[in-house]
Amino acid sequence: MYNRVIRYIALLIIVSGFWGLTGCSQQGLLTDKEKMYLDEILGFAAAEEQIEPIDFPTETARKFPAVNKIFKVAGKEKDNYMFLVSPVGYRAPINMMVVIDADKNSVMGIKVLQQDETPEWGIWLGEEWFTNRFKGKSVDRYLKRALLEAEESNEIIQITSATISTQAVINGVNSAMGIYREAVLGEKADPVPLKVEEYITESQ
Repeated sequence: MYNRVIRYIALLIIVSGFWGLTGCSQQGLLTDKEKMYLDEILGFAAAEEQIEPIDFPTETARKFPAVNKIFKVAGKEKDNYMFLVSPVGYRAPINMMVVIDADKNSVMGIKVLQQDETPEWGIWLGEEWFTNRFKGKSVDRYLKRALLEAEESNEIIQITSATISTQAVINGVNSAMGIYREAVLGEKADPVPLKVEEYITESQ
């Protein structure tokens, strides 16, 4: 009797695990927070069946190490692509979401999901007055920092006293742009580093 009970429990565990890999495989693609931010950027609530994970080659992943996941978000008239990226900032990785409009080949919006930068300035990374600077930027040219005023269309005005954190966010968006160009558009793009490679001062 004891052995029969043990076999029954083992069978339940196996079936439950199989169900988790099959019937529930589409559950939990995104956390509640990620889904909320995605819907906010898109301007509508995407249904679960509209969100599809996209694989990308290992070679491409090596060129854009900040990119963790790619999702295609199907729409009635066009598709959009969402990227979860984690560029390394001043103190730690900055977890971000980047959504690219596949019709315009431009950034639809970004959200900072989690950061552990210097408290006095890190909080600004998620403020709309900063994240809105990325909206509408074309994927054709990588973004770069500007000190006080943007003179070119691909420049992002940095957060004062948070130059490395600003550059890390730019690296994250550039990583999404680069892998989008390679994995979606079939173009070649220069690699983007995981972390800020050079020392940056306020005057740079």
